[in-house]
Amino acid sequence: MTAGHVSGRHTLNKRSENTTAVEFLQTDAAINSGNSGSPVFSLDGEILGIVSNIMSRSGGSEGLAFAETSNTARRLLLDQKPFWSGIEGFLVDGDLARALNLPQPAGVLVQRVAEGSIAWRWGIHAGKLRANVEGEEFILGGDIILRVNDVPVEQSGSYDEIYSSIGRLRPGDNLVLGELVLCRGT
Repeated sequence: MTAGHVSGRHTLNKRSENTTAVEFLQTDAAINSGNSGSPVFSLDGEILGIVSNIMSRSGGSEGLAFAETSNTARRLLLDQKPFWSGIEGFLVDGDLARALNLPQPAGVLVQRVAEGSIAWRWGIHAGKLRANVEGEEFILGGDIILRVNDVPVEQSGSYDEIYSSIGRLRPGDNLVLGELVLCRGT
């Protein structure tokens, strides 16, 4: 356990009406790698936030530490309608997207598909060839998802918009994967 002060409260700008505003607390409490997910308590024992990261030059506990506020965590974890596709993916953008000949700046390279999941039933394929490019490890050969419900995968986070479009679906509605969504054999 460590003690510290909350020295700031920051809200990341919302990109659109479909994105969720995320609020962070800045603290001078000693936070080390491996502390992510730990609670930040007030002196009264109330949970104020959840440790998310530290910006440190040495890799140690000195630096700027941040915790997601408990209100943000509640909104993201409890208030949103859960959706599980069964896909584990890797965002490809920049030079890697160009090397894979994507028709847009970014996509999600499917790494694994859980048996019995929605993605598995749709026939979405995971990769089989392990690769390491510039220190990033991932699996090649799987499908690449370019858009969901007409929301393109973008470099700077279209996930909130995609998740929101999925969350608005009602039982019986279709989840749309448009043309050029899957690029097999990369």
